[in-house]
Amino acid sequence: MHALKKILNPTTRLTFTGLLVLVVSVSLSCNGNKDKGRVIAQVGEHELYETDVQFLAYTQLDSAAVVSHYVEEWVAEQILVSEAEKDENVDMQAIDRRIEEFRNDLLIHQLEDKRIEVQLDTTVSTTEIEAYYKDHQADFQLNDYLVKVLYLKIPLDAPDIDKIGGAYKLRNDEDIETIETYAKMYASNFYYDIESWIYFDDILKEIPLHDINKDRFILKRSKIRFEETGFYYFLNIVDYKLKNSTSPISFERENIKARIINLRIKDLRQTIKNDIIKKAYDNGKVTIY
Repeated sequence: MHALKKILNPTTRLTFTGLLVLVVSVSLSCNGNKDKGRVIAQVGEHELYETDVQFLAYTQLDSAAVVSHYVEEWVAEQILVSEAEKDENVDMQAIDRRIEEFRNDLLIHQLEDKRIEVQLDTTVSTTEIEAYYKDHQADFQLNDYLVKVLYLKIPLDAPDIDKIGGAYKLRNDEDIETIETYAKMYASNFYYDIESWIYFDDILKEIPLHDINKDRFILKRSKIRFEETGFYYFLNIVDYKLKNSTSPISFERENIKARIINLRIKDLRQTIKNDIIKKAYDNGKVTIY
């Protein structure tokens, strides 16, 4: 299998001033809570301390602006909550019930998740994948073309460009070796994987094809070479799958595996619930009057 070679621009480094620098630079007030640091905002009896916002130090945005926005939001929330607590029309019992229900849901869900981590089998066999694929054909209808392609993007000043002018058409067994050797030295971008299908529209994101009839272009298994914006582009449609046909299993393998595992998680979650409830009944912990 030939690997994808992708040349990307260097990752832009994100810089930010840590909130800790901001708060440490200000001496702690002696009338504040020594454990929580300086009070930075107060609404009635509610106080916001430096330590309450230290988690914002890890943001990749400007810390001072983030802190200022957070403080404003906290103040607004405290004002509104205080007003709501005094309003006779607010049903506090209903709110307490909802809080309790939400807490219970979170507890149960986390219990299930912890047990699923231990019990879940994530191994999916080829037989299972093939059986799922066969039984769910309608789920794998293509909305667009899948293709197998060779694609090259080479700077105009690269030497011996004629060396691949014919090789990219892959008429001989030796051509791909010629292409790969050349691409390693000179290509800005190169893709060829005869084992894998990709959407044609993903190729269009990489190569500036204009005013083409996509259906005709793909069905003819077009092989083109052109120049634009300082580069030579080479594209060879090696094979294709028609849109509105069934997507090949090789393309859907990881998708099917994820689906099978999700079904296992769903079933396991219900089994865990049932087992815990049954155990409670069996141990005499339940009395219904």
